[in-house]
Amino acid sequence: MDSPADLTARLVDLELRYMKLERLAEDLSGVVAEQQKVIDALTAQVRRLSERSSDDEETPKAERPPHY
Repeated sequence: MDSPADLTARLVDLELRYMKLERLAEDLSGVVAEQQKVIDALTAQVRRLSERSSDDEETPKAERPPHY
């Protein structure tokens, strides 16, 4: 059977591991939140570019001069 000192050491080790995992989860959550902001900005930019591209397609293009 484990002695009280061994159990205490195991408990301290588990608490330290839990604290590290909790900090890592918070850090990862922050990274994911920042990435989502970037994704949202890029999505909006693609949407604007797509709309501008479709607007350009609707306007008639200048015809090439006959000497080409």
